[in-house]
Amino acid sequence: MKADKRFTLYRIGISVGIALLIGYIIVFIASVPSTDIAFMKKMKEAFDSANEAYKYFLTGALVRWRFTGAAFNQSGFIQWINEAVPIIITGLAVSMVFTAKQFNIGAEGQMFLGAAVATAVAIYFPGIPFISTLLVILTAMAVGAGFASIPGFMKAKLKASEMVTSLMLNYVAFFMGLFIIKTFLRDTEAGSLVSLEFQQQTMLPLLNERYRWHIGIFIALGMTVLVWFIMKKTTWGYKVKLIGDNIKFAEYSGINSSKMVFQVQVAAGAVAGSAGIIELLGYHGRFLWLYSPGYGWDGIIIATLARNNPLFVPLAALFLSYIRVGAKIMGRYTNIAPEIVAILQAVIILLVTAEAFLAKWKQRSINKEATQSETNDTPVQVGEVR
Repeated sequence: MKADKRFTLYRIGISVGIALLIGYIIVFIASVPSTDIAFMKKMKEAFDSANEAYKYFLTGALVRWRFTGAAFNQSGFIQWINEAVPIIITGLAVSMVFTAKQFNIGAEGQMFLGAAVATAVAIYFPGIPFISTLLVILTAMAVGAGFASIPGFMKAKLKASEMVTSLMLNYVAFFMGLFIIKTFLRDTEAGSLVSLEFQQQTMLPLLNERYRWHIGIFIALGMTVLVWFIMKKTTWGYKVKLIGDNIKFAEYSGINSSKMVFQVQVAAGAVAGSAGIIELLGYHGRFLWLYSPGYGWDGIIIATLARNNPLFVPLAALFLSYIRVGAKIMGRYTNIAPEIVAILQAVIILLVTAEAFLAKWKQRSINKEATQSETNDTPVQVGEVR
């Protein structure tokens, strides 16, 4: 219903507004000076400091503030776009399994292990422009799909909880990935645990060399369109959605639910597997993660905000990336820690997922739309004038 979709947008907007307000209150409290001065002067200094901090937080990704005025922040903008790329892709992966009402949270491990294995191809495969890059990404996708098949098989055949198995396998993937890098691909001349450098011909083309703005954003948007088409315009996607809406009805209709659950897990794993290597091919040029970067967990946030709609995933990812970049810039110019963004994320997710939040407003909107629809559909009697 239109009222339901409209309410969802309103609730997300209100949730973001409440989160920003709570963040401002926290920043204000943290900005209150501890010196022994008049109360009103303390309040004024706190307001001035909070306003200054929020100015950087809300505009820092786009605006560089100088003594002579404001200017476009090219480095902040590129950082914003680059940071959105991997979480767009993991958001797409998570939205696929969430559509089937499966709770696979293994995107983090699939992404990490896919990047680790694909690193070997990026280092040793002959550097052929486009061909080698495509092969590296496909390798990562294959590894992600293969690793995702484990919880998918256990769910389909053994009825094991995909949430538990995928969560535990994240740790397996993490330590397997580090073992591969440390044992076979490590750059022994580097001062830390990193892989050998990728071949230059394997790297993604750059749109801006100074700040390393790569074409990953276009790959992520292309994957968005592809996932949307598969999930919304194909029979396979319809079956996945039907399983999520009513698995009993899907089985009654002749759909093999176990087979579909396995397939959607594998497909999502392939998408998630590409997220990490695209980040490395575009920006870093080698594998350098000593710990899990967290993009898979971010994908859960993105899918939740996007309500599992692939077309909304880039918007949610760009929003999350924007406030994170803004928080980092705020931390550089003020004494407010950028970790405040974690509080905002938590508040937004809590409010968006809380069914009781604004539930009465939602019900009134649906009832009003239903009443209007009934009025419009009432047949006009002969001789009756409306």
